[in-house]
Amino acid sequence: MARDDYRQYAPQARPARGLAFFALVLFALAALAHRFGSVPTPEFLWVLGIVAALALIALVFAIFALRRIWIEDDAGTGAAVVGLLLASIVLAPFAVGLQGFFAHPRLTDISTDRTMPPAFAAAADGRDVRMNPIMAISPADAEAMAAAYPELVARSYALPLADVTQAVLRVATARGFVPLGRTSAADGETLEFIGYSYVLGFPSDVAIRLRAEGATTRVDMRSASRFGGHDQGENAKRIGNFLDALDYEVDVMTGVIVEEE
Repeated sequence: MARDDYRQYAPQARPARGLAFFALVLFALAALAHRFGSVPTPEFLWVLGIVAALALIALVFAIFALRRIWIEDDAGTGAAVVGLLLASIVLAPFAVGLQGFFAHPRLTDISTDRTMPPAFAAAADGRDVRMNPIMAISPADAEAMAAAYPELVARSYALPLADVTQAVLRVATARGFVPLGRTSAADGETLEFIGYSYVLGFPSDVAIRLRAEGATTRVDMRSASRFGGHDQGENAKRIGNFLDALDYEVDVMTGVIVEEE
């Protein structure tokens, strides 16, 4: 008879593996459903809380199982290790989010113009009571924004308004922004979109204001999270990446960069 036949199986090993696997499957299915619009964000946030709780329990079970295996020489190493690995995989995005929470200021609304940010017209009409209200940027938030993201500034291009507008629309399409509205003014216009975070698809409202200033066109951009009290730097990243892509698009249009075919 094999030696393992006399060894007790660590009681926490199988529950650790089972809970971790269930948490991983639930997370994957819920994330896909939310990303493609089948699950609303508030309900998805509840699911994320359940997933995190299940993964933490699985992690604790796995640690206790491995401790018992080490001390008591119980069986179940494979199940405990699988549970530990799966729980760690599930908890990794939460760890990244926690890092972003502490690395960035507690903001949900970011703009290149902190005193007179682009206005949300269509977005304001589309937000319900469960979403963050659209409000003016307070002086304290503007100061925190300037300190954390000094590189986020308006762009000025030596091109007509119509040309820059077309460049903005091309970049917005390439980045998966969903058109929401368009407001005209005497000196330009404001384009509104919905932008989504790359992995989990959390929505933010985006306003891009274009103003003709003599021979140049000024572009300001604003991005505001629809849900949550902390954007973990997502809105600043969205603005920075978009404006970098817009710089490149304008350079191609003006011949500064020649794209290879």
